[in-house]
Amino acid sequence: MFDPARLAVLIADVDSAVSNNEKGARFENLAIYLFEHLDGVEVAEHDIMMASEEIDIVLWNAQREEVLRPWEAVILVECKNWSAHVDAKALDNFIAKLRRRSLKTGIFVAANGVTGGFINGNGNEPGAVGVIRSALQEGIRVIVITLDNIRLMTSLDDIRRLIKTRYCGLYVHKVL
Repeated sequence: MFDPARLAVLIADVDSAVSNNEKGARFENLAIYLFEHLDGVEVAEHDIMMASEEIDIVLWNAQREEVLRPWEAVILVECKNWSAHVDAKALDNFIAKLRRRSLKTGIFVAANGVTGGFINGNGNEPGAVGVIRSALQEGIRVIVITLDNIRLMTSLDDIRRLIKTRYCGLYVHKVL
């Protein structure tokens, strides 16, 4: 059962992390907590290390949750607990992971968001958001969730609403 008090503890754990390993592991645990409470969503695997890449979280989506019905059965989640915005290269690497697996949907959890003026729909500096826009032209949809978004969550409905808003926002060129 989703518990806002537990979520607050996980956020505090993220905030108190010191080493890069702690920051990454705690941020992934926070993301796992958010998604595993959605109906029909299960964490199939996480922290998968391969010779050439790492996958943070693999979700199994049984598509019982209305907001995730348009999504595929397998959803990759990338977590970046960086002190700055995530750049285009990092986002492009995630989209390449989706392409290599013939996946069309992914979730990018970036503590401080992503680069690019396009974030608010003005299109001035594409940055990482430009990568999302290009991927959308190929049918690949990636939503971005920030730590500030997570801090505002108090219920599963907040998570559902954010996923829906971000997913629909892709089609009108708004990522955050």
